[in-house]
Amino acid sequence: MSCTGKLEICAVTRENKTIISNCYYEGALKVSRPIYLEEHTPNLYLIYIGGGYVDGDMYVTTLRLEEEAELIVTTQSSTKVYKTPVHPVLQRTHIELKKGSVLEYLPDPLICFEGSRFSQETIVHLDEDACFMLSDIITPGWAEDGSLFYYDWIRSKLKIFKYDRLVVYDHLWLQPDGEMDGILQLDGYTHIGTFLVIHNSVDQLFLDRVYEEIEMFHEDVRFGVSLLPVNGFIFRVLANRTPIIEQIIAHIHLFARQSLLGKNGAILRKY
Repeated sequence: MSCTGKLEICAVTRENKTIISNCYYEGALKVSRPIYLEEHTPNLYLIYIGGGYVDGDMYVTTLRLEEEAELIVTTQSSTKVYKTPVHPVLQRTHIELKKGSVLEYLPDPLICFEGSRFSQETIVHLDEDACFMLSDIITPGWAEDGSLFYYDWIRSKLKIFKYDRLVVYDHLWLQPDGEMDGILQLDGYTHIGTFLVIHNSVDQLFLDRVYEEIEMFHEDVRFGVSLLPVNGFIFRVLANRTPIIEQIIAHIHLFARQSLLGKNGAILRKY
């Protein structure tokens, strides 16, 4: 099957600074020039040049960080998936993090409109001392009167390997069936967010501190946070509005950056 968009990026360190050593893209996917909002760590903005994902689209992204490289990757805007009457949209992301590398992968929310079907798979290979941060927000589309458009289904798989051994497998399957916010689906909510961190310093004590950070929010949300089989945690939150989820995830991301990387908050400057 041919790709609608393909993107490959490799980052290396040179004189204690991360640079992009290889960048290839074709089709509907492009990437910005590296922007150094931090002295040694570039920001990259993934760019989709079409108006939205449509029936039968397939996108493949590969990110490779060599030893000690550090990179922040986000998107230029939210990903919009429109009606897919014949074939679902497929999105595949392959990530390889060598020893001591740090990747913060923070795409904007995924917005799926009425009649859409979307399948994404993210496969991550970690070496020793690598750090990985990932955010993922899913929201339904909306009509002019403010009502929600319920997509047909969304399937999201995350597989993380360390030393070629599968250590994390997360499979999220959402199929509204007219009652997406019903019990045993999203339990009264319509939006879902995930934030994952893998770092050698994450333990139960760190998880307790994360929980204390989250407790300061009093919005109408439901959340859970758990340790992973490796040194890391996963946070998941249910809400009825995207900005609430973005605000909470941004707060946890800031806390993780300060506590684990000794850095201030990432300034993405998209607008």
